[in-house]
Amino acid sequence: MNKTLKFIFIFLVVLGAGASAQRPSSGAKAVPVAAYKLIGLKVTGTQRYTEKEILPASGLQLGQNAGDADFKEAARRLGDTGLFTDVVYSYSYSPAGTKLEFQLSDADPNTLVPAHFENFVWFTDAQLLADLQRRVPLFKQMLPLGGTLADRVEEALQAILDEKQIPARVDYLRESPPEGGKLIGIAYSVEAMEIRIRNVEFPGATPDQLPGLQAAARKLTGVRYMRSPLAMVAAVDLLPVCLQRGYLKASFADSDARVVTQSGGEVEVGAIFAVTPGKVYSTSSVEWKGNAVVKVEDLQRLIHLPTGQPADAVRLVKDLENVAKLYHTRGYMTARITPKPLLDDDKSTVHYDLNVIEGDQFKMGELDIIGLYSQAKAHLLAAWKLGEGEPYNGEYPKQFLDETSRLLPRGVPWGISIHEAVNEKDKTVDVTLRFTPK
Repeated sequence: MNKTLKFIFIFLVVLGAGASAQRPSSGAKAVPVAAYKLIGLKVTGTQRYTEKEILPASGLQLGQNAGDADFKEAARRLGDTGLFTDVVYSYSYSPAGTKLEFQLSDADPNTLVPAHFENFVWFTDAQLLADLQRRVPLFKQMLPLGGTLADRVEEALQAILDEKQIPARVDYLRESPPEGGKLIGIAYSVEAMEIRIRNVEFPGATPDQLPGLQAAARKLTGVRYMRSPLAMVAAVDLLPVCLQRGYLKASFADSDARVVTQSGGEVEVGAIFAVTPGKVYSTSSVEWKGNAVVKVEDLQRLIHLPTGQPADAVRLVKDLENVAKLYHTRGYMTARITPKPLLDDDKSTVHYDLNVIEGDQFKMGELDIIGLYSQAKAHLLAAWKLGEGEPYNGEYPKQFLDETSRLLPRGVPWGISIHEAVNEKDKTVDVTLRFTPK
């Protein structure tokens, strides 16, 4: 139990005998057995839970005989979940029975993370959540990273599988972002079974989206069904199919699955990606902002957003990469171009503001050639025409290698890499050309 958890035991005895008395001392009134019957529970302090949820989570039942040891154990159960920072209880006896009160302080919402269910393909989300909440009353899709609640959910999921005679084991992992940092969720999965994708469905997709989505999904056949990696597939491979057709508000729900075949420990499913396509937006206009070094007409020549046509957001990303390359040829190595779409839902059009931050111009720094013997290196150094202190051209190293391939030793296939060290302090770019015989 968390060390900060507090238990305050308040004994309000109205019958003249100690709460823990089993036999009355000489001259004292006995507490009737009926007084130990739990007849009421009151819960205060928590904003998340009701008495109906707290009572089963505590392990107590109305109508049972209970005393201080039972209440102490119930408080411990609640504290161990990790959902509360303080658990305080008090109780009072009367001839009718015992009334118990819990004063609870909810854990900070920032310490809770969502639960994810990766591959429980035999159940809909609604079915699984309803069964879990029946078995684990305090589970509301958010879990503390500490405490026992995550384990209770695991046990409940295992019991659900066992009841369905599904020969699998439940496990869970705490999730963090790919770049590391704060934990973002707890993912439960079915192990000891092979659950693979047989086919993919796209309910809600429009006729012009469907062929592209089906083509993008072919690589999923035979892949293990797991929701988290499939969410990445939806974002990286499937959503662009919609965006390039002007469906700028298209979205995909979390994947679902439908069991197609099951034999022993092997299951084949149909993976379901429900699509909300939205409407098609046509380009109304494009406006450049912030550019000074490059003229608007030179920039606009690189953009393919015809007025009145569906806005291809995927092509726009590639076009802006080419705009950045244009700036690099002039030494503006940190230039950034950020598109800001302004959608008109009434007219189904989009206007793009293309915001340019050009940054500083960088100069050529030092050139280093690694991996060639001295004569070949000397020939290449002599052929290099971009002098130190001149405006750097980000395309020049590749052009140089294409034009000087005849100077390399013959009969040797070379692996060549270009490394540009952009020095923010002195605004220079040092270039290293590395040659490695294959």
